[in-house]
Parts: sequence; C-alpha cells; structure tokens
Amino acid sequence: MPEESQTAAGQQTAEATKKAEEDTLRKTAEEQKAAQETAGKAAAAAQKAAAEAQKAAEEAAQKAAAQAQKAAEEAAQKAAAQARKAAEEAAQKAAEEAQRAAEEAARKAAEEAQAAAVQAAQQAVIAQAGVTSQDVELLAALIQCEAGGESYVGQVAVGNVVMNRVEAAGHPGSIPDVIYAAGQFSPVRNGTLSRTLSTGNISPSCRQAAVEAIAGSAPVGDKLYFRRANGRSGQIIGNHVFY
Repeated sequence: MPEESQTAAGQQTAEATKKAEEDTLRKTAEEQKAAQETAGKAAAAAQKAAAEAQKAAEEAAQKAAAQAQKAAEEAAQKAAAQARKAAEEAAQKAAEEAQRAAEEAARKAAEEAQAAAVQAAQQAVIAQAGVTSQDVELLAALIQCEAGGESYVGQVAVGNVVMNRVEAAGHPGSIPDVIYAAGQFSPVRNGTLSRTLSTGNISPSCRQAAVEAIAGSAPVGDKLYFRRANGRSGQIIGNHVFY
C-alpha cells in the first residue's frame, strides 16, 4: 500500500476512534444526567413523603391532644354535675329530715300541751266538783268502754247520763256508786271496765269527755239512760239513743 494511502487510513481510524469516544462520553454524560435527575426526583419524593408524614403526625398529635382535652373537660363537667347533684340531694334530705323533726317536735309539744291542759282542767273540776281523780279516771274508763268509737259529743253524752244519775233522786250520789250499781252498765258485768282501768288504755278524748261531763256539759240534758239505737224514741247521737 502506498504511504499516502496508509496515512489516510490511519487518520480515518483515529477520527472514528475519537468519534466513538466522544459518543461514549456523551452517552455517559446523558446517563449521568438522567441518573442525577432520577436521584433528584427520588430525593424530592422522599422529602415530600417525610413532610407529609411529619404533617400527618402533627395533625394526629393535635387531634389526640384535642380529644384528650375534650375527654378531660367532659369528665370534669360530669364530676361537677354529680357532685352538685349529690350536694343538692344531701341538702334536700337534710331539709326533709329537719322538717320531719320539727313536725314531730311540734306534734309532741301539742300532745304534751293538750295533756297538760286536760290535766289542769281535770284538777280544776276535781277541786270545784268535790270529786277525786279516781272518780274522773273511772268515768273516763266507762266512757271508753261504752263510747270509745263514738264522736266526742257521744262520749260526753255518756258521762252526762252518769252525772245526771249522781244528781237525781233515787240514784246513788257518787260516780263510783252510780257506775257500780247492780245491773246498770254492761262493761261492769263483763269485766271490760276492770280491764280498761288496769291497762289504762283510755283515749285522751274520753278523759276530756269525763272532765266536761263532771264540769256540767249536758249534750243530752237531764236524760238518765242510754242504749244502742234500735228504734226506741229519744235523742240519738251516733249509735246510741238517750232517753
């Protein structure tokens, strides 16, 4: 081969080699650029994911804190309401108990006052009428036996009959003698009067009725007898007729 031809061939080979190297370098640069772009995108995606994760975590923490605060507030409100209700119930119960105690004290005081008034009236009657406390108790016991379930007027009426007999001619002149006269009052015959005196089971109204009768109260006037109302003419009070 001539020398000039060899030189031209060598130059072509060198140019081809240089071009191949340039192509390789260009391709490598492009690949590096693509890799860098891919890495950048991956880094950006990772950063975005991290930011989103952090945001989600912060939102979850805020939500949990808000829920915890709300639960604490609701629990505090519930506890306060329960405490207020318990206090109101305790106050109401205390007020009711105080009212019951006051009513009981008032009732007891009224009963004691009534008993004292009855006792005072009885003593005044005893002093004025010349009878004994035993006479009053005996008359009250008879009234209990004969008219314990009757009205107060009916109870006084029975005592009125006894006192009319004490004052009437032809009858004994004392309360015991009138009551224990033979065949006059069924509670004497059947033992009811004796048992009532023994137990002292005499109502306050019967005791007061005895005092009123001894003092002169006369709802049946001067009548000397009474019995169960069964058609007989006379003054009827409750289940008794007085004549």
